[in-house]
Amino acid sequence: MLSSLAITDADPLRWIVAGQLLDAKNRRVLQNAHLVYTRERIVYVGAEAPSAAVVNGKKTPDLALPDYTAMPGLIEGHSHVFLEGAELDIERRTAYLKQDSQTLYQRAENRVRTLARLGIIAMRDGGDNERVGLRLSRLSASKNRPPYMANVFSPGAAIHRRGRYGSFFGKPLEDHPDIESCVQARVSEGADHIKIVPTGIINFAKGAVVAKPQFSVEEIQQFKRAACAHGKHLMAHASGELGVDYAIDGGVDTLEHGFFITDGQLAKMRDRAISWLPTLTPVQAQVDNAEVMGWEGQTLDNLKRILENHARSIQEALALGVNVLVGSDAGSCGVAHGTGLLREMELLEAAGMSTADILYQATYGNHRALTNQHPVGSLEETFKPRFLLTKNNPLETVKNLALERVVLFDGAAESNAGIGLGDL
Repeated sequence: MLSSLAITDADPLRWIVAGQLLDAKNRRVLQNAHLVYTRERIVYVGAEAPSAAVVNGKKTPDLALPDYTAMPGLIEGHSHVFLEGAELDIERRTAYLKQDSQTLYQRAENRVRTLARLGIIAMRDGGDNERVGLRLSRLSASKNRPPYMANVFSPGAAIHRRGRYGSFFGKPLEDHPDIESCVQARVSEGADHIKIVPTGIINFAKGAVVAKPQFSVEEIQQFKRAACAHGKHLMAHASGELGVDYAIDGGVDTLEHGFFITDGQLAKMRDRAISWLPTLTPVQAQVDNAEVMGWEGQTLDNLKRILENHARSIQEALALGVNVLVGSDAGSCGVAHGTGLLREMELLEAAGMSTADILYQATYGNHRALTNQHPVGSLEETFKPRFLLTKNNPLETVKNLALERVVLFDGAAESNAGIGLGDL
Protein backbone atom coordinates (compact mmCIF):
# COMPACT_ATOMS: atom_id res chain seq x y z
CA MET A 1 0.00 0.00 0.00
CA LEU A 2 2.70 2.52 0.94
CA SER A 3 4.49 2.06 -2.38
CA SER A 4 1.22 2.61 -4.25
CA LEU A 5 0.72 5.92 -2.41
CA ALA A 6 4.24 7.30 -2.81
CA ILE A 7 5.24 9.47 -5.74
CA THR A 8 8.13 8.25 -7.90
CA ASP A 9 10.15 9.86 -10.68
CA ALA A 10 8.64 7.34 -13.11
CA ASP A 11 5.08 8.14 -11.99
CA PRO A 12 4.89 11.73 -10.67
CA LEU A 13 1.13 11.71 -10.00
CA ARG A 14 -1.13 9.61 -7.78
CA TRP A 15 -4.89 9.14 -7.97
CA ILE A 16 -6.60 7.49 -5.00
CA VAL A 17 -10.19 7.02 -3.87
CA ALA A 18 -10.94 7.15 -0.13
CA GLY A 19 -14.11 5.81 1.49
CA GLN A 20 -14.55 9.20 3.14
CA LEU A 21 -12.64 12.46 3.00
CA LEU A 22 -12.70 15.30 5.50
CA ASP A 23 -13.24 18.56 3.60
CA ALA A 24 -12.31 20.79 6.52
CA LYS A 25 -12.59 24.06 4.59
CA ASN A 26 -16.26 23.45 3.78
CA ARG A 27 -16.93 21.53 7.01
CA ARG A 28 -18.27 18.44 5.28
CA VAL A 29 -17.38 14.80 4.62
CA LEU A 30 -17.20 13.49 1.05
CA GLN A 31 -18.02 9.84 0.40
CA ASN A 32 -15.93 7.79 -2.05
CA ALA A 33 -13.83 10.86 -2.73
CA HIS A 34 -11.20 11.16 -5.44
CA LEU A 35 -7.86 12.71 -4.47
CA VAL A 36 -5.10 13.44 -6.98
CA TYR A 37 -1.68 14.75 -5.97
CA THR A 38 1.93 15.23 -7.00
CA ARG A 39 4.96 15.83 -4.79
CA GLU A 40 4.29 19.56 -4.81
CA ARG A 41 0.54 19.96 -4.54
CA ILE A 42 -2.96 18.53 -4.56
CA VAL A 43 -4.37 18.84 -8.07
CA TYR A 44 -7.90 17.52 -7.61
CA VAL A 45 -10.38 16.68 -4.84
CA GLY A 46 -14.00 15.72 -5.49
CA ALA A 47 -16.83 13.24 -5.30
CA GLU A 48 -16.73 12.79 -9.08
CA ALA A 49 -13.87 11.17 -10.98
CA PRO A 50 -11.32 13.66 -12.37
CA SER A 51 -11.00 14.30 -16.08
CA ALA A 52 -8.45 12.39 -18.12
CA ALA A 53 -6.40 15.58 -18.49
CA VAL A 54 -6.08 15.93 -14.71
CA VAL A 55 -4.76 12.37 -14.25
CA ASN A 56 -2.49 12.33 -17.30
CA GLY A 57 -4.72 9.91 -19.17
CA LYS A 58 -4.98 7.26 -16.46
CA LYS A 59 -8.07 5.11 -16.82
CA THR A 60 -8.47 3.97 -13.22
CA PRO A 61 -7.28 5.08 -9.77
CA ASP A 62 -3.89 3.90 -8.55
CA LEU A 63 -5.47 2.78 -5.30
CA ALA A 64 -9.01 2.35 -3.95
CA LEU A 65 -9.30 2.59 -0.16
CA PRO A 66 -13.00 2.13 0.68
CA ASP A 67 -12.28 1.45 4.37
CA TYR A 68 -10.09 4.50 4.88
CA THR A 69 -10.69 8.11 5.90
CA ALA A 70 -8.52 10.81 4.34
CA MET A 71 -8.07 14.01 6.31
CA PRO A 72 -5.64 16.95 6.34
CA GLY A 73 -2.52 16.74 8.45
CA LEU A 74 -2.85 18.26 11.90
CA ILE A 75 -1.66 21.75 12.88
CA GLU A 76 -0.49 22.30 16.45
CA GLY A 77 -1.88 25.71 17.42
CA HIS A 78 0.36 26.41 20.43
CA SER A 79 3.71 24.80 21.18
CA HIS A 80 7.19 25.58 22.44
CA VAL A 81 9.28 23.50 20.10
CA PHE A 82 12.56 24.19 21.93
CA LEU A 83 11.27 22.52 25.11
CA GLU A 84 11.15 18.82 25.95
CA GLY A 85 7.60 18.49 27.19
CA ALA A 86 7.47 14.90 28.44
CA GLU A 87 10.00 15.56 31.20
CA LEU A 88 8.36 16.06 34.63
CA ASP A 89 11.42 16.55 36.82
CA ILE A 90 11.96 20.29 37.35
CA GLU A 91 15.71 19.98 37.85
CA ARG A 92 16.13 18.03 34.61
CA ARG A 93 13.93 20.54 32.78
CA THR A 94 16.13 23.35 34.08
CA ALA A 95 19.29 21.50 33.06
CA TYR A 96 17.84 20.93 29.58
CA LEU A 97 17.43 24.69 29.09
CA LYS A 98 21.05 25.31 30.07
CA GLN A 99 22.28 23.52 26.95
CA ASP A 100 23.83 25.72 24.28
CA SER A 101 21.56 27.14 21.60
CA GLN A 102 22.91 24.87 18.85
CA THR A 103 22.11 21.76 20.90
CA LEU A 104 18.62 23.08 21.64
CA TYR A 105 18.17 23.80 17.94
CA GLN A 106 19.31 20.36 16.82
CA ARG A 107 17.02 18.64 19.32
CA ALA A 108 14.12 20.80 18.10
CA GLU A 109 14.83 20.13 14.42
CA ASN A 110 14.81 16.38 15.05
CA ARG A 111 11.57 16.83 16.99
CA VAL A 112 9.89 18.73 14.15
CA ARG A 113 10.90 16.13 11.58
CA THR A 114 9.51 13.32 13.75
CA LEU A 115 6.26 15.23 14.21
CA ALA A 116 5.80 15.50 10.45
CA ARG A 117 6.18 11.73 10.13
CA LEU A 118 3.45 11.38 12.76
CA GLY A 119 1.06 13.62 10.83
CA ILE A 120 1.55 16.95 12.63
CA ILE A 121 2.51 18.95 9.58
CA ALA A 122 2.75 22.45 11.04
CA MET A 123 2.89 24.22 14.38
CA ARG A 124 2.56 27.76 15.66
CA ASP A 125 5.24 28.33 18.25
CA GLY A 126 4.83 30.34 21.44
CA GLY A 127 8.35 31.70 21.61
CA ASP A 128 11.90 31.07 22.77
CA ASN A 129 14.87 33.31 23.47
CA GLU A 130 17.50 31.20 21.68
CA ARG A 131 16.27 31.84 18.09
CA VAL A 132 15.39 28.14 17.77
CA GLY A 133 11.90 28.79 16.43
CA LEU A 134 13.10 31.50 14.04
CA ARG A 135 15.73 29.19 12.55
CA LEU A 136 13.20 26.39 12.16
CA SER A 137 10.69 28.76 10.57
CA ARG A 138 13.24 29.89 8.03
CA LEU A 139 14.42 26.36 7.25
CA SER A 140 10.93 24.87 7.02
CA ALA A 141 9.91 27.55 4.50
CA SER A 142 13.04 27.23 2.35
CA LYS A 143 13.66 25.26 -0.82
CA ASN A 144 16.39 23.39 1.06
CA ARG A 145 14.07 22.02 3.73
CA PRO A 146 14.91 18.45 4.76
CA PRO A 147 12.42 15.69 3.94
CA TYR A 148 9.55 15.28 6.39
CA MET A 149 9.88 18.65 8.11
CA ALA A 150 6.80 20.27 9.61
CA ASN A 151 6.35 24.00 9.08
CA VAL A 152 7.12 26.12 12.10
CA PHE A 153 5.64 29.60 12.59
CA SER A 154 7.57 31.49 15.24
CA PRO A 155 7.35 34.85 17.04
CA GLY A 156 11.01 34.68 18.04
CA ALA A 157 11.21 35.71 21.67
CA ALA A 158 7.91 36.45 23.40
CA ILE A 159 7.65 39.93 24.94
CA HIS A 160 7.35 40.34 28.72
CA ARG A 161 8.21 42.89 31.41
CA ARG A 162 11.69 42.71 32.86
CA GLY A 163 11.62 40.74 36.10
CA ARG A 164 8.17 39.28 35.39
CA TYR A 165 7.03 35.89 34.09
CA GLY A 166 8.22 34.86 30.64
CA SER A 167 12.00 35.11 30.76
CA PHE A 168 12.61 31.46 29.82
CA PHE A 169 10.78 31.84 26.50
CA GLY A 170 10.96 35.58 25.94
CA LYS A 171 12.89 38.82 26.23
CA PRO A 172 11.82 42.01 28.02
CA LEU A 173 10.14 44.98 26.43
CA GLU A 174 12.65 47.17 28.26
CA ASP A 175 15.40 46.04 25.85
CA HIS A 176 13.86 48.59 23.45
CA PRO A 177 12.94 52.28 23.67
CA ASP A 178 9.23 51.65 23.13
CA ILE A 179 6.62 49.14 22.02
CA GLU A 180 6.83 50.03 18.34
CA SER A 181 10.60 49.53 18.18
CA CYS A 182 10.28 46.26 20.10
CA VAL A 183 7.79 44.90 17.57
CA GLN A 184 9.92 46.22 14.71
CA ALA A 185 12.91 44.34 16.10
CA ARG A 186 10.95 41.08 16.25
CA VAL A 187 9.78 41.54 12.66
CA SER A 188 13.30 42.34 11.49
CA GLU A 189 14.49 39.11 13.09
CA GLY A 190 11.91 37.19 11.02
CA ALA A 191 8.94 36.76 13.38
CA ASP A 192 5.88 35.20 11.79
CA HIS A 193 3.63 36.71 14.49
CA ILE A 194 4.02 38.71 17.70
CA LYS A 195 3.69 37.05 21.12
CA ILE A 196 3.09 39.07 24.29
CA VAL A 197 2.77 37.92 27.91
CA PRO A 198 0.16 40.14 29.61
CA THR A 199 -0.12 37.93 32.72
CA GLY A 200 1.72 35.39 34.81
CA ILE A 201 0.63 31.81 35.44
CA ILE A 202 -1.78 30.15 37.86
CA ASN A 203 -0.77 29.79 41.48
CA PHE A 204 -1.98 26.23 42.01
CA ALA A 205 -1.82 26.42 45.80
CA LYS A 206 -4.16 29.42 45.79
CA GLY A 207 -6.16 28.30 42.76
CA ALA A 208 -5.88 31.71 41.12
CA VAL A 209 -3.67 34.07 39.15
CA VAL A 210 -2.41 36.34 41.89
CA ALA A 211 0.11 38.60 40.13
CA LYS A 212 -1.10 41.82 38.54
CA PRO A 213 -1.08 42.04 34.72
CA GLN A 214 2.22 42.99 33.11
CA PHE A 215 0.76 45.28 30.45
CA SER A 216 -2.08 47.80 30.54
CA VAL A 217 -4.94 47.87 28.04
CA GLU A 218 -3.36 50.87 26.36
CA GLU A 219 -0.02 49.09 26.00
CA ILE A 220 -1.67 46.02 24.51
CA GLN A 221 -3.48 48.28 22.06
CA GLN A 222 -0.10 49.69 21.05
CA PHE A 223 1.21 46.16 20.51
CA LYS A 224 -1.82 45.41 18.35
CA ARG A 225 -1.35 48.52 16.21
CA ALA A 226 2.35 47.79 15.76
CA ALA A 227 1.70 44.14 14.87
CA CYS A 228 -1.02 45.13 12.39
CA ALA A 229 1.31 47.67 10.76
CA HIS A 230 3.61 44.77 9.88
CA GLY A 231 0.84 42.37 8.89
CA LYS A 232 1.34 40.13 11.93
CA HIS A 233 -1.26 38.67 14.27
CA LEU A 234 -0.96 39.28 18.01
CA MET A 235 -0.78 36.18 20.25
CA ALA A 236 -1.33 36.76 23.97
CA HIS A 237 -0.63 34.52 26.97
CA ALA A 238 -3.30 35.53 29.51
CA SER A 239 -5.12 33.97 32.45
CA GLY A 240 -7.00 35.46 35.38
CA GLU A 241 -10.15 37.56 34.99
CA LEU A 242 -8.36 40.94 35.07
CA GLY A 243 -5.54 39.97 32.71
CA VAL A 244 -7.95 38.33 30.28
CA ASP A 245 -10.04 41.49 30.31
CA TYR A 246 -6.97 43.59 29.50
CA ALA A 247 -6.06 41.27 26.61
CA ILE A 248 -9.55 41.36 25.12
CA ASP A 249 -9.93 45.11 25.47
CA GLY A 250 -6.44 45.51 24.04
CA GLY A 251 -7.62 43.80 20.87
CA VAL A 252 -5.39 40.73 20.70
CA ASP A 253 -6.00 38.31 17.84
CA THR A 254 -5.65 35.10 19.83
CA LEU A 255 -6.08 34.50 23.54
CA GLU A 256 -3.90 31.64 24.81
CA HIS A 257 -4.98 29.69 27.92
CA GLY A 258 -7.65 32.09 29.27
CA PHE A 259 -8.20 30.31 32.57
CA PHE A 260 -10.85 32.01 34.78
CA ILE A 261 -12.47 33.65 31.74
CA THR A 262 -16.06 34.85 32.27
CA ASP A 263 -19.12 34.42 30.09
CA GLY A 264 -19.21 38.16 29.48
CA GLN A 265 -15.61 38.09 28.28
CA LEU A 266 -16.42 35.23 25.92
CA ALA A 267 -19.22 37.30 24.41
CA LYS A 268 -16.78 40.16 23.85
CA MET A 269 -14.34 37.76 22.19
CA ARG A 270 -17.05 36.62 19.81
CA ASP A 271 -18.04 40.19 18.95
CA ARG A 272 -14.41 41.21 18.39
CA ALA A 273 -13.45 38.07 16.44
CA ILE A 274 -10.79 37.02 18.96
CA SER A 275 -9.87 33.34 18.73
CA TRP A 276 -9.34 31.24 21.86
CA LEU A 277 -6.88 28.40 22.43
CA PRO A 278 -7.93 27.06 25.86
CA THR A 279 -4.95 24.64 26.29
CA LEU A 280 -6.46 22.23 28.81
CA THR A 281 -3.55 19.80 28.61
CA PRO A 282 -0.91 21.50 30.83
CA VAL A 283 -3.25 21.69 33.82
CA GLN A 284 -4.62 18.20 33.14
CA ALA A 285 -1.01 16.94 33.13
CA GLN A 286 -0.58 18.33 36.64
CA VAL A 287 -3.62 16.33 37.80
CA ASP A 288 -2.58 13.19 35.91
CA ASN A 289 0.88 13.36 37.48
CA ALA A 290 -0.15 14.78 40.87
CA GLU A 291 1.85 12.27 42.87
CA VAL A 292 5.05 12.97 40.93
CA MET A 293 4.47 16.73 41.09
CA GLY A 294 3.69 16.63 44.81
CA TRP A 295 0.12 17.93 44.57
CA GLU A 296 -2.42 16.81 47.16
CA GLY A 297 -5.18 18.13 49.36
CA GLN A 298 -6.45 21.63 48.58
CA THR A 299 -3.99 22.19 45.75
CA LEU A 300 -5.15 19.09 43.91
CA ASP A 301 -8.76 20.11 44.51
CA ASN A 302 -7.94 23.53 43.05
CA LEU A 303 -6.51 21.96 39.91
CA LYS A 304 -9.59 19.79 39.39
CA ARG A 305 -11.91 22.75 39.96
CA ILE A 306 -9.97 24.88 37.48
CA LEU A 307 -10.31 22.18 34.84
CA GLU A 308 -14.03 21.73 35.49
CA ASN A 309 -14.66 25.46 35.18
CA HIS A 310 -12.51 25.69 32.07
CA ALA A 311 -14.50 22.89 30.42
CA ARG A 312 -17.71 24.73 31.26
CA SER A 313 -16.29 27.91 29.72
CA ILE A 314 -15.45 25.99 26.55
CA GLN A 315 -19.07 24.84 26.34
CA GLU A 316 -20.23 28.43 26.76
CA ALA A 317 -17.77 29.65 24.14
CA LEU A 318 -19.05 27.12 21.63
CA ALA A 319 -22.66 28.05 22.37
CA LEU A 320 -21.84 31.73 21.85
CA GLY A 321 -19.95 31.14 18.61
CA VAL A 322 -16.41 31.93 19.78
CA ASN A 323 -13.73 30.63 17.42
CA VAL A 324 -12.17 27.90 19.58
CA LEU A 325 -8.92 26.64 18.08
CA VAL A 326 -6.75 23.65 19.01
CA GLY A 327 -3.36 23.92 20.69
CA SER A 328 -1.82 21.94 23.53
CA ASP A 329 1.02 24.17 24.79
CA ALA A 330 3.33 21.27 23.91
CA GLY A 331 6.68 21.60 25.62
CA SER A 332 5.07 22.60 28.91
CA CYS A 333 5.72 20.36 31.88
CA GLY A 334 4.14 16.98 31.16
CA VAL A 335 2.92 17.92 27.67
CA ALA A 336 4.90 15.94 25.12
CA HIS A 337 5.02 17.14 21.54
CA GLY A 338 2.74 15.12 19.29
CA THR A 339 0.89 13.16 21.94
CA GLY A 340 0.08 16.45 23.69
CA LEU A 341 -1.93 17.64 20.71
CA LEU A 342 -3.89 14.39 20.58
CA ARG A 343 -4.52 14.69 24.32
CA GLU A 344 -5.81 18.24 23.87
CA MET A 345 -8.22 17.03 21.21
CA GLU A 346 -9.47 14.29 23.56
CA LEU A 347 -9.99 16.82 26.35
CA LEU A 348 -11.91 19.16 24.05
CA GLU A 349 -14.09 16.22 23.02
CA ALA A 350 -14.74 15.37 26.67
CA ALA A 351 -15.56 19.03 27.33
CA GLY A 352 -18.36 18.91 24.76
CA MET A 353 -16.80 20.10 21.51
CA SER A 354 -18.05 17.92 18.67
CA THR A 355 -15.59 15.48 17.15
CA ALA A 356 -16.09 16.93 13.67
CA ASP A 357 -15.49 20.49 14.89
CA ILE A 358 -12.28 19.46 16.65
CA LEU A 359 -11.00 17.92 13.42
CA TYR A 360 -12.04 20.95 11.38
CA GLN A 361 -10.37 23.36 13.80
CA ALA A 362 -7.17 21.33 14.24
CA THR A 363 -6.69 21.50 10.48
CA TYR A 364 -8.30 24.25 8.41
CA GLY A 365 -9.34 26.40 11.39
CA ASN A 366 -5.77 26.59 12.64
CA HIS A 367 -4.55 27.14 9.07
CA ARG A 368 -6.84 30.11 8.54
CA ALA A 369 -6.11 31.85 11.85
CA LEU A 370 -2.52 30.94 12.65
CA THR A 371 -0.35 30.08 9.63
CA ASN A 372 -0.39 33.27 7.55
CA GLN A 373 -2.34 31.37 4.87
CA HIS A 374 0.44 28.86 4.25
CA PRO A 375 -1.07 26.09 2.06
CA VAL A 376 -1.28 23.33 4.70
CA GLY A 377 -4.18 22.00 6.76
CA SER A 378 -6.74 21.40 4.03
CA LEU A 379 -7.45 18.89 1.29
CA GLU A 380 -8.01 21.28 -1.58
CA GLU A 381 -6.39 22.09 -4.89
CA THR A 382 -3.02 23.92 -4.72
CA PHE A 383 -2.44 22.92 -1.07
CA LYS A 384 0.55 20.81 -0.08
CA PRO A 385 -0.09 17.04 -0.24
CA ARG A 386 0.29 16.45 3.48
CA PHE A 387 -2.53 14.31 4.84
CA LEU A 388 -3.53 11.27 6.87
CA LEU A 389 -5.15 8.00 5.86
CA THR A 390 -6.62 5.78 8.56
CA LYS A 391 -8.94 2.79 8.90
CA ASN A 392 -9.82 3.99 12.40
CA ASN A 393 -12.56 6.53 11.70
CA PRO A 394 -11.56 9.80 13.46
CA LEU A 395 -15.10 11.12 13.05
CA GLU A 396 -16.26 8.54 15.62
CA THR A 397 -13.83 9.86 18.22
CA VAL A 398 -10.57 11.79 18.05
CA LYS A 399 -9.03 9.01 20.15
CA ASN A 400 -8.82 6.99 16.93
CA LEU A 401 -6.08 9.33 15.73
CA ALA A 402 -3.78 7.75 18.29
CA LEU A 403 -4.09 4.43 16.42
CA GLU A 404 -2.25 3.34 13.31
CA ARG A 405 -2.37 5.75 10.40
CA VAL A 406 -0.49 6.48 7.20
CA VAL A 407 1.06 9.90 6.68
CA LEU A 408 1.44 11.31 3.18
CA PHE A 409 4.00 14.11 3.07
CA ASP A 410 5.15 15.70 -0.19
CA GLY A 411 5.02 12.47 -2.12
CA ALA A 412 6.41 10.20 0.60
CA ALA A 413 4.24 7.70 2.48
CA GLU A 414 4.93 6.20 5.90
CA SER A 415 3.01 4.45 8.64
CA ASN A 416 3.27 5.94 12.12
CA ALA A 417 3.67 2.41 13.52
CA GLY A 418 7.15 1.87 14.82
CA ILE A 419 8.28 5.50 14.69
CA GLY A 420 10.32 6.13 17.80
CA LEU A 421 9.11 9.14 19.72
CA GLY A 422 12.65 9.85 20.84
CA ASP A 423 12.94 13.20 22.57
CA LEU A 424 9.45 14.49 21.82
